[in-house]
Amino acid sequence: MNISKYMSAILAVFISCTVLINSSNAKELSEELVLKNGDVVTQLQENNSWSVVKVLEIDKWPDGTYTAHCLTYKQISKKPEFNNIDALEVFAFHAPIDAASFSTGWDLIGSDNVKDSELVGFVEYLKITDFPRYAKFTKQDVNALVSEANTNYKNAIAAGEEGEHIEAVALYSKAIDLFPLFYEAIDNRAFTYMDMGEYSKAISGFSQSLQVNPDGLTAFFSIGECLLKLGRYTEAMKIFNEGMVKFPEREALFKDFYEKAAGLGKNG
Repeated sequence: MNISKYMSAILAVFISCTVLINSSNAKELSEELVLKNGDVVTQLQENNSWSVVKVLEIDKWPDGTYTAHCLTYKQISKKPEFNNIDALEVFAFHAPIDAASFSTGWDLIGSDNVKDSELVGFVEYLKITDFPRYAKFTKQDVNALVSEANTNYKNAIAAGEEGEHIEAVALYSKAIDLFPLFYEAIDNRAFTYMDMGEYSKAISGFSQSLQVNPDGLTAFFSIGECLLKLGRYTEAMKIFNEGMVKFPEREALFKDFYEKAAGLGKNG
């Protein structure tokens, strides 16, 4: 894997669109409500239950809007007291919410420090959407993380070549966990599942790869192959038909497999 290629591309995207607000400063989002990290707000809903939200982090975007990264709790029947917040059941560990939505109808009931245990959802969000910021937020070195991921990737390839498929899957998974944008590792893990005859898992893997790399020809085509192996010919035909349009440079390949799927479906 070309580490410098990955990092320059990622940094170009996220530095251009992400502005991290100093968490020590409160940001006025409206005349009605000023939010800062650690604030707990509540609102009475139409079903007479109370929503409760804790602000973890606030981002300001280039267009002047704000996103509040929040910990949300399950709704409760009566207005909460700040001293009882820790007893509430968490509904979602991370929810990015347009901060303007807190401008009316929400009451600030208290504020305290954001605990590390409350940041697990936000950290996972950063890991997937803004890897450089994730590394900085968790005090890790980006290049070291990517390098370790690459080492696991190479070891996984070696394991696969020796027929150690389970070990290969585990090593690919380690690489992906370290660096979720590593679509080559995601693809190779899916190919390993194919080698193991686990085609449904392979389809899930290739679908994950396409979330990271939407123009991935290999992942897209391989989903069709897996559907063929599973006897899901109509679905395979749909993939190969779409592939002829999406990847015109490989139209002949997709057409060939479309006709193969159509023939198997007719005979089956």
